[in-house]
Amino acid sequence: MALSRLKELEADMKKCFRCSLCKMAPLPTVVDPKFGDGCPCSNLYHFHGYSGSGKSIMALSLVNGRIKVDRTLADITFACTACGLCDVSCKFIMEAERHAINMALREHIVEEGFAMAAHRPMIADLQEFGNPAGRMEDPALGWAKELGIKIMSQQRAPVLLFTGCMRCSDPRTDEVARRSALLLRKAGVDFGIMPEGASCCGLPAYWTGHRDAFTKAANELVTRFDGMGVETVVAVSGSCLGAIRSKYPEYARAPKAKVLHITELLAELIQDGRLPLPRPVERKVTYHDPCYLGRQSEPPLEWKGEYKVTRNCMNYTEPPKEMNRGVNGVYEPPRRILRAIKGLDFVEMHRIREYSYCCGGGGGVPLSFPELARSTALGRLDEAKAVGAEMLVTACSHCRANLAGSQGLPERQTMPVVDIVDLVYEAASIDGGDARNAARS
Repeated sequence: MALSRLKELEADMKKCFRCSLCKMAPLPTVVDPKFGDGCPCSNLYHFHGYSGSGKSIMALSLVNGRIKVDRTLADITFACTACGLCDVSCKFIMEAERHAINMALREHIVEEGFAMAAHRPMIADLQEFGNPAGRMEDPALGWAKELGIKIMSQQRAPVLLFTGCMRCSDPRTDEVARRSALLLRKAGVDFGIMPEGASCCGLPAYWTGHRDAFTKAANELVTRFDGMGVETVVAVSGSCLGAIRSKYPEYARAPKAKVLHITELLAELIQDGRLPLPRPVERKVTYHDPCYLGRQSEPPLEWKGEYKVTRNCMNYTEPPKEMNRGVNGVYEPPRRILRAIKGLDFVEMHRIREYSYCCGGGGGVPLSFPELARSTALGRLDEAKAVGAEMLVTACSHCRANLAGSQGLPERQTMPVVDIVDLVYEAASIDGGDARNAARS
Protein backbone atom coordinates (compact mmCIF):
# COMPACT_ATOMS: atom_id res chain seq x y z
CA MET A 1 0.00 0.00 0.00
CA ALA A 2 2.63 2.56 1.03
CA LEU A 3 4.80 1.70 -1.98
CA SER A 4 1.87 2.45 -4.27
CA ARG A 5 1.54 5.87 -2.62
CA LEU A 6 5.24 6.45 -3.29
CA LYS A 7 4.76 5.49 -6.94
CA GLU A 8 2.02 8.09 -7.26
CA LEU A 9 4.65 10.69 -6.32
CA GLU A 10 7.31 9.48 -8.75
CA ALA A 11 6.93 12.49 -11.04
CA ASP A 12 7.57 14.79 -8.07
CA MET A 13 10.70 12.82 -7.18
CA LYS A 14 12.05 13.27 -10.71
CA LYS A 15 11.66 17.04 -10.53
CA CYS A 16 14.62 17.34 -8.17
CA PHE A 17 17.81 18.63 -9.82
CA ARG A 18 19.75 18.90 -6.55
CA CYS A 19 19.71 22.67 -6.21
CA SER A 20 19.81 22.15 -2.40
CA LEU A 21 17.20 24.85 -1.79
CA CYS A 22 15.45 22.29 0.45
CA LYS A 23 18.30 22.76 2.95
CA MET A 24 17.91 26.51 3.43
CA ALA A 25 15.58 29.44 3.57
CA PRO A 26 15.20 30.92 0.05
CA LEU A 27 18.02 33.42 -0.47
CA PRO A 28 15.77 36.49 -0.99
CA THR A 29 14.36 35.90 2.51
CA VAL A 30 17.73 35.58 4.29
CA VAL A 31 18.42 38.54 6.59
CA ASP A 32 21.52 37.21 8.36
CA PRO A 33 23.65 34.48 6.70
CA LYS A 34 24.22 32.95 10.14
CA PHE A 35 20.52 32.08 10.17
CA GLY A 36 20.07 30.97 6.59
CA ASP A 37 19.74 27.23 7.27
CA GLY A 38 16.31 25.71 6.87
CA CYS A 39 16.66 21.95 7.31
CA PRO A 40 17.64 20.93 10.87
CA CYS A 41 18.88 17.45 9.92
CA SER A 42 21.04 18.69 7.02
CA ASN A 43 22.41 21.35 9.34
CA LEU A 44 23.45 18.75 11.92
CA TYR A 45 24.50 15.76 9.82
CA HIS A 46 25.99 17.58 6.77
CA PHE A 47 25.07 14.88 4.28
CA HIS A 48 22.77 15.24 1.27
CA GLY A 49 20.80 12.09 2.06
CA TYR A 50 19.22 13.79 5.08
CA SER A 51 17.74 16.60 2.98
CA GLY A 52 14.39 16.69 1.21
CA SER A 53 16.23 16.10 -2.05
CA GLY A 54 18.14 13.14 -0.62
CA LYS A 55 14.95 11.51 0.61
CA SER A 56 13.33 12.02 -2.80
CA ILE A 57 16.28 10.32 -4.50
CA MET A 58 16.12 7.39 -2.05
CA ALA A 59 12.36 7.12 -2.57
CA LEU A 60 12.86 7.07 -6.34
CA SER A 61 15.43 4.30 -5.97
CA LEU A 62 12.90 2.30 -3.94
CA VAL A 63 10.16 2.82 -6.50
CA ASN A 64 12.47 1.72 -9.32
CA GLY A 65 13.72 -1.32 -7.41
CA ARG A 66 17.33 -0.21 -7.16
CA ILE A 67 17.39 -0.44 -3.35
CA LYS A 68 15.40 -2.09 -0.59
CA VAL A 69 14.41 -0.85 2.84
CA ASP A 70 17.06 -1.49 5.49
CA ARG A 71 18.00 -0.09 8.88
CA THR A 72 20.30 2.57 7.45
CA LEU A 73 17.58 3.91 5.16
CA ALA A 74 15.14 3.96 8.06
CA ASP A 75 17.55 5.81 10.35
CA ILE A 76 18.27 8.51 7.75
CA THR A 77 14.60 8.93 6.90
CA PHE A 78 13.45 9.28 10.51
CA ALA A 79 16.28 11.61 11.50
CA CYS A 80 13.97 14.40 10.40
CA THR A 81 11.52 16.57 12.34
CA ALA A 82 8.87 16.37 9.56
CA CYS A 83 8.69 20.16 9.70
CA GLY A 84 8.04 20.61 5.96
CA LEU A 85 10.53 23.43 5.41
CA CYS A 86 12.04 21.49 2.49
CA ASP A 87 8.60 21.47 0.87
CA VAL A 88 7.92 25.20 0.94
CA SER A 89 11.52 26.11 0.09
CA CYS A 90 11.47 23.77 -2.91
CA LYS A 91 8.21 25.34 -4.06
CA PHE A 92 9.94 28.71 -4.12
CA ILE A 93 11.29 27.72 -7.56
CA MET A 94 9.42 24.55 -8.60
CA GLU A 95 6.29 22.52 -7.98
CA ALA A 96 7.07 19.30 -6.15
CA GLU A 97 5.55 17.64 -3.07
CA ARG A 98 8.67 17.04 -0.96
CA HIS A 99 6.79 16.65 2.33
CA ALA A 100 4.33 14.16 0.85
CA ILE A 101 7.27 12.10 -0.42
CA ASN A 102 8.92 12.18 3.00
CA MET A 103 5.79 10.96 4.77
CA ALA A 104 4.98 8.26 2.19
CA LEU A 105 8.57 7.05 2.53
CA ARG A 106 8.14 6.78 6.31
CA GLU A 107 4.91 4.86 5.89
CA HIS A 108 6.54 2.41 3.48
CA ILE A 109 9.46 1.85 5.85
CA VAL A 110 7.08 1.12 8.74
CA GLU A 111 5.05 -1.21 6.53
CA GLU A 112 8.25 -3.10 5.71
CA GLY A 113 8.89 -3.69 9.42
CA PHE A 114 11.56 -1.06 10.05
CA ALA A 115 9.71 1.30 12.39
CA MET A 116 11.94 3.03 14.91
CA ALA A 117 12.17 1.02 18.13
CA ALA A 118 11.84 4.21 20.18
CA HIS A 119 8.46 4.94 18.60
CA ARG A 120 6.80 1.55 19.07
CA PRO A 121 5.83 1.88 22.77
CA MET A 122 4.30 5.31 22.10
CA ILE A 123 2.20 3.98 19.22
CA ALA A 124 1.12 0.95 21.25
CA ASP A 125 -0.04 3.26 24.07
CA LEU A 126 -1.86 5.50 21.60
CA GLN A 127 -3.73 2.54 20.17
CA GLU A 128 -4.57 1.00 23.55
CA PHE A 129 -5.25 4.07 25.69
CA GLY A 130 -5.78 6.88 23.17
CA ASN A 131 -2.78 8.62 24.69
CA PRO A 132 0.87 8.21 23.55
CA ALA A 133 2.00 8.54 27.17
CA GLY A 134 -0.10 5.54 28.24
CA ARG A 135 -2.85 5.35 30.83
CA MET A 136 -2.61 8.53 32.90
CA GLU A 137 -5.00 10.48 35.04
CA ASP A 138 -6.22 13.60 33.25
CA PRO A 139 -5.57 16.64 35.45
CA ALA A 140 -8.03 18.75 33.45
CA LEU A 141 -10.99 16.85 34.81
CA GLY A 142 -9.95 18.05 38.26
CA TRP A 143 -9.55 21.75 37.50
CA ALA A 144 -12.52 21.79 35.13
CA LYS A 145 -14.78 20.58 37.92
CA GLU A 146 -13.21 23.03 40.36
CA LEU A 147 -13.71 25.95 37.94
CA GLY A 148 -17.18 24.88 36.85
CA ILE A 149 -16.13 24.23 33.25
CA LYS A 150 -18.64 22.19 31.25
CA ILE A 151 -17.82 18.54 30.57
CA MET A 152 -19.27 17.83 27.16
CA SER A 153 -20.55 14.33 27.89
CA GLN A 154 -22.88 15.78 30.51
CA GLN A 155 -23.58 19.28 29.13
CA ARG A 156 -23.82 21.08 25.82
CA ALA A 157 -21.93 24.08 24.45
CA PRO A 158 -21.29 25.49 20.96
CA VAL A 159 -17.52 25.60 21.50
CA LEU A 160 -15.22 22.71 22.42
CA LEU A 161 -11.84 23.62 23.93
CA PHE A 162 -9.64 20.76 22.70
CA THR A 163 -6.78 20.60 25.17
CA GLY A 164 -5.08 17.49 23.76
CA CYS A 165 -3.14 14.77 25.54
CA MET A 166 0.26 16.27 26.33
CA ARG A 167 -1.06 17.93 29.47
CA CYS A 168 -1.25 14.50 31.15
CA SER A 169 2.54 14.17 31.13
CA ASP A 170 3.57 17.85 31.16
CA PRO A 171 2.35 20.13 33.99
CA ARG A 172 3.17 23.29 32.03
CA THR A 173 0.96 22.16 29.14
CA ASP A 174 -1.84 21.49 31.59
CA GLU A 175 -1.43 24.98 33.03
CA VAL A 176 -1.69 26.49 29.53
CA ALA A 177 -4.93 24.53 29.00
CA ARG A 178 -6.31 25.75 32.33
CA ARG A 179 -5.41 29.35 31.55
CA SER A 180 -7.00 29.05 28.11
CA ALA A 181 -10.23 27.97 29.82
CA LEU A 182 -10.08 30.91 32.25
CA LEU A 183 -9.52 33.38 29.41
CA LEU A 184 -12.50 32.04 27.44
CA ARG A 185 -14.64 32.16 30.54
CA LYS A 186 -13.64 35.77 31.20
CA ALA A 187 -14.61 36.65 27.62
CA GLY A 188 -18.03 35.07 28.08
CA VAL A 189 -17.51 32.18 25.65
CA ASP A 190 -19.89 29.24 26.14
CA PHE A 191 -17.56 26.26 25.94
CA GLY A 192 -16.72 22.87 27.39
CA ILE A 193 -13.89 20.34 27.36
CA MET A 194 -13.68 16.72 26.27
CA PRO A 195 -15.04 13.98 28.54
CA GLU A 196 -13.33 10.71 29.48
CA GLY A 197 -9.87 12.09 29.94
CA ALA A 198 -7.34 13.51 27.51
CA SER A 199 -7.68 12.58 23.86
CA CYS A 200 -4.77 12.60 21.42
CA CYS A 201 -5.15 14.05 17.94
CA GLY A 202 -2.97 11.18 16.70
CA LEU A 203 -0.23 13.38 15.26
CA PRO A 204 2.60 11.28 16.78
CA ALA A 205 1.41 8.37 14.62
CA TYR A 206 1.43 10.58 11.52
CA TRP A 207 4.93 11.82 12.33
CA THR A 208 6.30 8.32 12.78
CA GLY A 209 4.84 6.73 9.67
CA HIS A 210 2.10 4.69 11.37
CA ARG A 211 -0.58 5.56 8.85
CA ASP A 212 -3.25 3.10 10.03
CA ALA A 213 -2.88 4.20 13.67
CA PHE A 214 -3.18 7.86 12.67
CA THR A 215 -6.21 7.26 10.46
CA LYS A 216 -7.93 5.29 13.23
CA ALA A 217 -7.22 7.96 15.87
CA ALA A 218 -8.40 10.72 13.53
CA ASN A 219 -11.65 8.97 12.61
CA GLU A 220 -12.44 8.20 16.23
CA LEU A 221 -11.83 11.78 17.34
CA VAL A 222 -13.87 13.27 14.50
CA THR A 223 -16.73 10.91 15.38
CA ARG A 224 -16.62 12.24 18.93
CA PHE A 225 -16.51 15.86 17.74
CA ASP A 226 -19.47 15.32 15.43
CA GLY A 227 -21.41 13.46 18.13
CA MET A 228 -21.12 16.44 20.47
CA GLY A 229 -22.79 18.70 17.94
CA VAL A 230 -20.32 21.54 18.55
CA GLU A 231 -20.03 24.43 16.14
CA THR A 232 -16.36 25.19 16.78
CA VAL A 233 -13.37 23.15 17.95
CA VAL A 234 -10.61 25.28 19.47
CA ALA A 235 -7.21 23.58 19.71
CA VAL A 236 -4.89 24.81 22.45
CA SER A 237 -1.74 23.41 20.81
CA GLY A 238 -0.52 24.34 17.35
CA SER A 239 0.41 20.74 16.61
CA CYS A 240 -3.18 19.60 17.22
CA LEU A 241 -4.49 22.36 14.95
CA GLY A 242 -2.19 21.24 12.14
CA ALA A 243 -3.25 17.62 12.51
CA ILE A 244 -6.99 18.32 12.53
CA ARG A 245 -7.12 21.07 9.92
CA SER A 246 -4.51 19.80 7.49
CA LYS A 247 -3.98 16.05 7.88
CA TYR A 248 -7.44 14.77 8.87
CA PRO A 249 -9.08 15.59 5.51
CA GLU A 250 -6.33 13.65 3.72
CA TYR A 251 -6.01 10.62 6.01
CA ALA A 252 -9.49 10.40 7.52
CA ARG A 253 -12.14 13.11 7.29
CA ALA A 254 -12.64 16.65 8.46
CA PRO A 255 -14.99 17.35 11.39
CA LYS A 256 -18.27 19.11 10.71
CA ALA A 257 -17.31 21.85 13.15
CA LYS A 258 -15.11 24.81 12.32
CA VAL A 259 -11.58 24.26 13.63
CA LEU A 260 -9.61 27.14 15.16
CA HIS A 261 -6.44 27.58 17.13
CA ILE A 262 -6.70 29.31 20.48
CA THR A 263 -4.76 32.31 19.09
CA GLU A 264 -7.33 32.79 16.33
CA LEU A 265 -10.14 32.95 18.85
CA LEU A 266 -8.23 35.07 21.39
CA ALA A 267 -7.22 37.58 18.72
CA GLU A 268 -10.88 37.95 17.74
CA LEU A 269 -12.03 38.32 21.36
CA ILE A 270 -9.37 40.96 22.05
CA GLN A 271 -10.24 42.91 18.90
CA ASP A 272 -13.96 42.83 19.72
CA GLY A 273 -13.30 44.13 23.22
CA ARG A 274 -14.62 41.00 24.90
CA LEU A 275 -11.22 40.20 26.41
CA PRO A 276 -9.60 43.38 27.75
CA LEU A 277 -5.86 43.34 28.50
CA PRO A 278 -5.42 46.07 31.13
CA ARG A 279 -2.13 44.96 32.66
CA PRO A 280 1.13 46.08 30.96
CA VAL A 281 3.72 43.36 30.35
CA GLU A 282 7.13 45.02 30.28
CA ARG A 283 9.22 42.49 28.37
CA LYS A 284 11.10 42.17 25.08
CA VAL A 285 9.90 39.04 23.32
CA THR A 286 10.15 37.26 20.00
CA TYR A 287 7.75 34.75 18.51
CA HIS A 288 8.47 31.27 17.15
CA ASP A 289 6.09 30.09 14.42
CA PRO A 290 5.29 26.41 15.10
CA CYS A 291 5.56 24.29 11.95
CA TYR A 292 2.14 22.68 12.38
CA LEU A 293 0.42 25.94 13.22
CA GLY A 294 2.10 27.62 10.27
CA ARG A 295 3.15 25.98 7.01
CA GLN A 296 1.73 22.57 7.97
CA SER A 297 -1.79 23.80 8.81
CA GLU A 298 -3.15 24.36 5.32
CA PRO A 299 -6.05 22.06 4.34
CA PRO A 300 -5.24 19.80 1.38
CA LEU A 301 -6.22 21.06 -2.05
CA GLU A 302 -8.22 18.90 -4.44
CA TRP A 303 -6.81 18.35 -7.92
CA LYS A 304 -7.93 16.06 -10.69
CA GLY A 305 -5.65 15.80 -13.67
CA GLU A 306 -2.65 13.96 -15.02
CA TYR A 307 1.11 14.23 -15.15
CA LYS A 308 2.60 14.72 -18.61
CA VAL A 309 6.13 14.77 -20.00
CA THR A 310 7.53 17.12 -22.60
CA ARG A 311 10.91 16.95 -24.36
CA ASN A 312 11.21 13.44 -22.91
CA CYS A 313 12.37 14.86 -19.60
CA MET A 314 10.21 17.66 -18.20
CA ASN A 315 7.16 16.78 -16.10
CA TYR A 316 4.13 19.04 -15.90
CA THR A 317 0.49 18.75 -14.85
CA GLU A 318 -2.61 19.20 -16.95
CA PRO A 319 -4.55 21.15 -15.79
CA PRO A 320 -1.98 23.04 -13.66
CA LYS A 321 -1.94 21.70 -10.13
CA GLU A 322 -2.64 24.19 -7.35
CA MET A 323 -0.31 23.60 -4.41
CA ASN A 324 -0.07 24.55 -0.76
CA ARG A 325 2.99 26.74 -0.28
CA GLY A 326 2.73 27.34 3.45
CA VAL A 327 1.58 30.95 3.13
CA ASN A 328 -1.93 30.44 4.54
CA GLY A 329 -0.94 29.14 7.96
CA VAL A 330 -1.88 30.78 11.26
CA TYR A 331 0.67 33.59 11.30
CA GLU A 332 -1.11 36.87 11.92
CA PRO A 333 -3.37 36.07 14.92
CA PRO A 334 -0.45 35.44 17.34
CA ARG A 335 1.23 38.63 16.16
CA ARG A 336 -1.98 40.63 16.57
CA ILE A 337 -2.17 39.36 20.14
CA LEU A 338 1.43 40.32 20.93
CA ARG A 339 0.91 43.80 19.48
CA ALA A 340 -2.23 44.24 21.58
CA ILE A 341 -0.43 43.64 24.90
CA LYS A 342 0.55 46.92 26.53
CA GLY A 343 4.22 47.41 27.31
CA LEU A 344 5.35 44.41 25.25
CA ASP A 345 8.34 44.99 22.97
CA PHE A 346 7.87 42.47 20.16
CA VAL A 347 10.74 41.81 17.74
CA GLU A 348 10.76 39.32 14.88
CA MET A 349 13.40 36.66 14.30
CA HIS A 350 14.98 36.29 10.86
CA ARG A 351 13.28 33.03 9.84
CA ILE A 352 9.55 33.50 10.26
CA ARG A 353 6.15 32.46 8.93
CA GLU A 354 6.39 29.75 6.24
CA TYR A 355 10.19 29.77 6.48
CA SER A 356 10.31 29.48 10.25
CA TYR A 357 13.08 27.28 11.63
CA CYS A 358 11.78 24.20 13.42
CA CYS A 359 11.90 23.83 17.22
CA GLY A 360 13.12 20.22 16.94
CA GLY A 361 10.17 18.76 18.86
CA GLY A 362 8.31 17.07 16.00
CA GLY A 363 8.62 13.99 13.85
CA GLY A 364 9.21 11.66 16.79
CA VAL A 365 12.77 13.04 16.89
CA PRO A 366 12.99 13.73 20.66
CA LEU A 367 12.50 9.99 21.27
CA SER A 368 14.65 8.58 18.48
CA PHE A 369 17.30 11.25 17.84
CA PRO A 370 17.52 13.45 20.97
CA GLU A 371 20.75 15.04 19.76
CA LEU A 372 18.89 16.36 16.69
CA ALA A 373 16.00 17.64 18.82
CA ARG A 374 18.39 19.50 21.11
CA SER A 375 20.63 20.87 18.33
CA THR A 376 17.61 22.25 16.49
CA ALA A 377 16.18 23.91 19.59
CA LEU A 378 19.50 25.54 20.49
CA GLY A 379 19.81 26.91 16.96
CA ARG A 380 16.40 28.54 17.29
CA LEU A 381 17.21 29.92 20.74
CA ASP A 382 20.44 31.42 19.38
CA GLU A 383 18.38 33.24 16.78
CA ALA A 384 16.03 34.58 19.46
CA LYS A 385 19.01 35.90 21.42
CA ALA A 386 20.53 37.42 18.28
CA VAL A 387 17.53 39.72 17.81
CA GLY A 388 17.79 40.88 21.43
CA ALA A 389 14.78 39.07 22.87
CA GLU A 390 14.71 38.19 26.56
CA MET A 391 11.85 35.71 26.21
CA LEU A 392 10.75 33.31 23.46
CA VAL A 393 7.01 32.94 22.89
CA THR A 394 5.37 30.13 20.95
CA ALA A 395 1.90 28.61 20.52
CA CYS A 396 2.47 24.85 20.53
CA SER A 397 3.02 22.47 23.44
CA HIS A 398 5.67 20.44 21.56
CA CYS A 399 7.59 23.60 20.65
CA ARG A 400 7.49 25.01 24.16
CA ALA A 401 8.53 21.71 25.74
CA ASN A 402 11.49 21.08 23.41
CA LEU A 403 12.75 24.67 23.34
CA ALA A 404 12.61 24.92 27.13
CA GLY A 405 13.85 21.39 27.81
CA SER A 406 16.89 21.64 25.52
CA GLN A 407 18.51 24.31 27.67
CA GLY A 408 20.39 24.02 30.93
CA LEU A 409 24.07 23.52 30.21
CA PRO A 410 26.19 25.74 32.48
CA GLU A 411 28.02 27.31 29.54
CA ARG A 412 24.78 28.41 27.85
CA GLN A 413 22.63 31.31 29.00
CA THR A 414 19.05 30.12 29.33
CA MET A 415 16.06 31.91 27.86
CA PRO A 416 12.53 31.65 29.27
CA VAL A 417 10.12 29.97 26.84
CA VAL A 418 6.40 30.51 27.33
CA ASP A 419 3.17 29.80 25.52
CA ILE A 420 1.43 32.89 24.16
CA VAL A 421 -1.55 32.02 26.38
CA ASP A 422 0.67 32.74 29.39
CA LEU A 423 1.26 36.31 28.21
CA VAL A 424 -2.43 36.89 27.47
CA TYR A 425 -3.30 35.52 30.90
CA GLU A 426 -0.86 37.92 32.54
CA ALA A 427 -2.09 40.89 30.49
CA ALA A 428 -5.71 40.01 31.28
CA SER A 429 -4.77 40.15 34.98
CA ILE A 430 -6.63 36.99 35.94
CA ASP A 431 -5.67 35.99 39.50
CA GLY A 432 -2.57 38.14 39.14
CA GLY A 433 -1.26 35.74 36.47
CA ASP A 434 2.42 36.20 35.71
CA ALA A 435 4.14 34.64 32.69
CA ARG A 436 7.49 34.95 34.44
CA ASN A 437 6.29 32.55 37.10
CA ALA A 438 5.00 30.28 34.33
CA ALA A 439 8.41 30.28 32.69
CA ARG A 440 10.09 29.20 35.96
CA SER A 441 7.56 26.47 36.78
